Amino acid sequence: MKVYDTGELQPQQIYKLLSGSIIPRPIAWLTTQNSTGLVNIAPFSFFNVVSSQPPLISVSFTGNKDSLNNLLTTQEAVVHLVNAENVDQMNQTAAQLTADKSEAKTFSVELESSNILQVPSIKNSKVRFETQLYKHLPLENEGHLVLLKIVKFVVADELIDENFHIDAEKLNPIARLAGNQYARLGEIFEIKRPI
Repeated sequence: MKVYDTGELQPQQIYKLLSGSIIPRPIAWLTTQNSTGLVNIAPFSFFNVVSSQPPLISVSFTGNKDSLNNLLTTQEAVVHLVNAENVDQMNQTAAQLTADKSEAKTFSVELESSNILQVPSIKNSKVRFETQLYKHLPLENEGHLVLLKIVKFVVADELIDENFHIDAEKLNPIARLAGNQYARLGEIFEIKRPI
């Protein structure tokens, strides 16, 4: 086994070890809006569920990204899950644009009004969470961790049954690996938990 002391590694080496080993990771495709109404869209794969009571998810940022600045200003974001139907558009929105340009307009991402938030939602999304900022934790080296409280779940009719079960195969989620690699769901199997 190779052993690495984090204090002796460069930041890029740490990033590669994390992003290459903690896989697959879900992708948070965020829409945020600045104070003048300009919509920013960006994907983040350092993202996960934190709690169901209250319903919290986490997203981490490196540096002062437009999405983070907008979120801290308006306290709102819509988090969309990425699937096979929107993965190409998601990838386009990872481009580095200047703060005065909207990914929605640049890459023709169709938006629609959210249920209760001012920030709009991406129309081509099967699952999305309308969220409000719950907690912001500044990290070392210009990193930021945010906890977002879900105030509305929006799920496509064909994905959910009367018992609130989401059909994973119909969702057809895309996961982030490392570098330019992504993954689809493979074999799905069940293991009963011990009593």
